[in-house]
Parts: sequence; structure tokens; C-alpha cells
Amino acid sequence: MTQILGQKTAVDYDQGRLNRAVQKAARSNRVLAGDAENLAGRVVAKIDRWLADKSEVTARELRLQTAAAMGDYDADAAYFYENEKRLF
Repeated sequence: MTQILGQKTAVDYDQGRLNRAVQKAARSNRVLAGDAENLAGRVVAKIDRWLADKSEVTARELRLQTAAAMGDYDADAAYFYENEKRLF
């Protein structure tokens, strides 16, 4: 299991949590629910492949890789996902 290292804690990678976060970013960019689900499935699959040989990554690395994967499908949603904490 891959560990996600935050500033103060480490947590196990959770596909469901990432899937929900990607869907939320897509829906915030006015992507339809079904399309957001498809986008999230594709992005999570890419991230799973990226994480396959890693035992730990930082939360920032995961966020940047996820945004890059999202950018292949929806650049605006990817920007929102990457910068969400700074925007609000």
C-alpha cells in the first residue's frame, strides 16, 4: 500500500477518496455527472499505474500528477483541482 505523506501525517492511498475529489473538481467546472464519473475513472487508473512501484509519495506529488492526468481530458477542471486550496 502506498503512503501519502502530508505535512504532519501519513495516510494510505485511497482510490475512492481520489475518485470523489476528481469528480468534485470536474463537477465544479460544470462537467455533467456521468462525464465526471468517466473522467475520474480514467484519472484514477492513470494514478494507480503511476503509484504501482512507489511505497510513498507526498500529497503535493499526488496532487500534481492527478492534475496532469486530468489535463489530458479537461484542462479547466485540472487547473481547478490543482489550485483548489488557493482559490478558496
